[in-house]
Amino acid sequence: MVLAYIALLLAGALSGTALPFRLAVPAMLVAVALSLPMRRMPVAMAWCMCAVLVLWLDWRGHAHAILDTVPVLINAGLCFVFARTLRADREPLVTRVVRLTEGPERLESEGIARYTRQVTWYWAILLGVQVLLLCACWTMLASARPEMRIWARIYLHVGGYLLPGVAMLTEYLFRRWYFRHLPQPGPVAFLRQLVTCWPQIVRGARDTLPSS
Repeated sequence: MVLAYIALLLAGALSGTALPFRLAVPAMLVAVALSLPMRRMPVAMAWCMCAVLVLWLDWRGHAHAILDTVPVLINAGLCFVFARTLRADREPLVTRVVRLTEGPERLESEGIARYTRQVTWYWAILLGVQVLLLCACWTMLASARPEMRIWARIYLHVGGYLLPGVAMLTEYLFRRWYFRHLPQPGPVAFLRQLVTCWPQIVRGARDTLPSS
């Protein structure tokens, strides 16, 4: 569903027609639903209320406005979560990921704990810059020439998700080189561990919200 969502956004940006954007809205809602614990009644009710509002706005012809806010909100939310875990009284988010996926003994290896804090800083700064870039694209949509609006929308909806993916791959390759003297899980094993521990990681990220 995420790939379908991105493909529809790209098709809409390149074709200049509204239909792909309007189809991308329900694709986005389905992708969000598949990533949430919908068996929990409060989550399901919140999603239903948001879905009704978003679909109504889509029906009223505001698909562009809805979709243009999504990458900004996602990157801003991730930036907030990473940055908030850098407080002295909290465990950095990447440190928590390593502890859960590779075990607490991994953090006892020389340099690992310091590196995970630095990588958390890396993500907070990168996502902060990304939010500024996305906001600049957002501004261009209202004022730039038509050809510039196309590229602004492509970066907003493709670069908004592609850059974090490239940044993750770059950090993973650097980590394998930098700690090449230590045994490390391969990419498939790492992703499997990440998926397995994802609920605990999410709970830890939820603890960083202001209501905690």
